[in-house]
Amino acid sequence: MKGLILLIAVAAGVAFGYPLVGEDTGSSCDALERVTLRVVAARDKETSAGGQLLGQLLQGLSRGQFAAVAAKDRYPTLPPGVACAVLYWQAVLDTDNFVEDVARLH
Repeated sequence: MKGLILLIAVAAGVAFGYPLVGEDTGSSCDALERVTLRVVAARDKETSAGGQLLGQLLQGLSRGQFAAVAAKDRYPTLPPGVACAVLYWQAVLDTDNFVEDVARLH
C-alpha cells in the first residue's frame, strides 16, 4: 500500500512539476501557453516571424491568464492549474488532437 501511495505521489509530482521546470515558468497555465505557441508554430509552416513574435509577446504579457480561461472552459469542474496541466500533457503527448482543438478556438 505504501508503494502505491508513493507511486501516485511521484506521478503527481512529475505531472505538475515537469511543465514548470521544462518550460521555466511559475504556473502550469503559463507552461501551457508556451508549449501551445511552440506546437502551433511548428505545425503552421506559413506563420510569419512577425506572427510568432506577436504570439510570444502576448504570452509574455498574459503569463498564463489566457490558458487558464481556455482550460477552465474545457474542464469546468477542475481547478485551472490542474486543467492546464492536463492540457499541457495533451499538447506534448497528443499533438495532433491538441492542434485540432486549438484550431477550433479561432
